[in-house]
Amino acid sequence: NINNLSNFSSISVNFVFAQNPPSQADLIIVPGSSHFQLPLAAVKLFKRKLAKKIIFTGGFNQKLGKSEADFGTEIALKKGVPDIYILRETKSKNTKENALQALVVIKKHKLAFKKILLISKPYHARRLKMTFSKVFPRSQLFVIPIEDDRKINRHNWWKSAEGIAKVMEELEKISQYYNKGDLSLNYIP
Repeated sequence: NINNLSNFSSISVNFVFAQNPPSQADLIIVPGSSHFQLPLAAVKLFKRKLAKKIIFTGGFNQKLGKSEADFGTEIALKKGVPDIYILRETKSKNTKENALQALVVIKKHKLAFKKILLISKPYHARRLKMTFSKVFPRSQLFVIPIEDDRKINRHNWWKSAEGIAKVMEELEKISQYYNKGDLSLNYIP
């Protein structure tokens, strides 16, 4: 019943809709997405000099006709980020692979990764943070939620069938990732 969801506890909302204020970091990582709002947010943070490099992740996306990493890279280049500050990986197909492949890029280029800004859709934020925490256990991760064209956020998710479905899907995926050992319950806040 949708009316019962409006009373979803603030603890539950804060769990799903993780967020941190932007902070000075070594890197910005944008997990694979076909939503332009995420790469634009990374560009804004980069231009504020909050990190020295942006890593775009994500393999081929049928809807885009290209990799999600290439999609993000193209947006950043059009918005004036010099190519030398952009790295990408074009193999990953899910959140776990985004994290694992980002680590491959980081090690290949010998980048510092003590602090990382993760750009996320609001409803994907907790799973993203927990999954990246498994791959980057010694890194401090800051999740920066950015609304995509769905406009689903912590204040309205329960008002639409799509919002409810996305949040419930994320809770299910957190459970699946946990059961496979693909996320960490211990992470630096």
